[in-house]
Order: sequence, then C-alpha cells, then structure tokens
Amino acid sequence: MVLKVLFLDIDGVLLPFPKESSASGDADALFPASTVEALGVLLRETKAKVVLSSTWRVREDFIRDIVDCIRGFGIDFDGFFDTTDPNMHSERQWEIHRWLSDHQPRYGEIIWIALDDEDLIEGEANTRYRDTFRGHVVRTESHKGLTKNDVANAVKLWKLQL
Repeated sequence: MVLKVLFLDIDGVLLPFPKESSASGDADALFPASTVEALGVLLRETKAKVVLSSTWRVREDFIRDIVDCIRGFGIDFDGFFDTTDPNMHSERQWEIHRWLSDHQPRYGEIIWIALDDEDLIEGEANTRYRDTFRGHVVRTESHKGLTKNDVANAVKLWKLQL
C-alpha cells in the first residue's frame, strides 16, 4: 500500500505575512484566494491526503476554520487526514519525521511533500534528517504564501517519487 501525503503549514503558506486581501473580494475570508486556489490545484494533481503540520493543529476550532475556508472556495476537500503530534513542539522537520516514522510500519511506502515557509533542509537544527527531506520540501515565501510556481515545483517533486 502506498500512502500519498501533503504536510501543510498554514502561516506563510496559506496565510501570507502580512495577510493580503482575498482576490475573490471576500475580505472576511480567512486566507487569500490565491493561496487556497493554488492548494486546490495541488490537491487535484496529487490526490494526496493532507496532514496539518502547522501550530494551528493544536485547536479544533482552528482546524474547522481552515477546512471551512478551503471548502468555501469550492475545493473538494475531505478535511485533514491527520495532524502531526499536537503535543510535540520542536523543529518542524522533527515533527514531520516523527509522523513519517510512526506511520511507515502501517502504510509501507509514503510518497510525501511538505509545504512550509520554514527552512526544513538547511541549518543546524535540520542536519539530523536533511537527507530524508531533500526532494520532499517546497519552501514558500512568507510574504507571498503558496503560489502557482510553488505548486509546479511540488508536482515535479511529487512525480520524481512515483
């Protein structure tokens, strides 16, 4: 069995800093249309299950708000498959690695991509699992969030794993 997973951060990915207004004209939208629509394209291309790896994972109401917002843009989204451990707050790379390690025995092969504005490859804190993460990470620019170019890069990385 092969499990296809997209690890999703929120801040700096769906929610750029500072928040831009929604292109749909809905100023009350939690996230700008551009980032959510880009996510929709990626979900259609990969058919991946989404694991919430953001600090937003610690509150059920935040999780519901994210799901409602994504669906509000007309994206067919079943909700989150899972979250990284809400009790583990360390380096994002370590949190994702732990999730992968915990789920590998059950699913065998896991094809995955991590979308994050944090660097998950470079830096001293990321040395431990650097080799595991190479070829699996798309780093967004915090002030832009997820873009069509990021989606194209993610799809390329995805196809290399198939």
